[in-house]
Amino acid sequence: MKEIEDIKNIIGDLVRDLNMEAKLNVTNIFNHWEEIVGTEISRKAKPDKIVRNTLYVSVASSTWANELGMMSNQLIDRINSFVGEDVVKSIKFRQNL
Repeated sequence: MKEIEDIKNIIGDLVRDLNMEAKLNVTNIFNHWEEIVGTEISRKAKPDKIVRNTLYVSVASSTWANELGMMSNQLIDRINSFVGEDVVKSIKFRQNL
């Protein structure tokens, strides 16, 4: 009789086999943005996309872009710590909200 595998193990193996772990980690940034950066920042800034390890973030004003620009190293640390790998190396802010 075959052993029944736990669905979590099957999905985990499939994710690894298809090299989808990094993509899932990137998705976590968008799905958990408020949890990563906090409520105040998430109200004024939203992640748009990640291209070549650069996170593009839309902000409500140039003031927010400037303020978050000064905090970018802290935000990068928070993001990468949350996802468990160095997915983001730089952040570009643009007024677009």
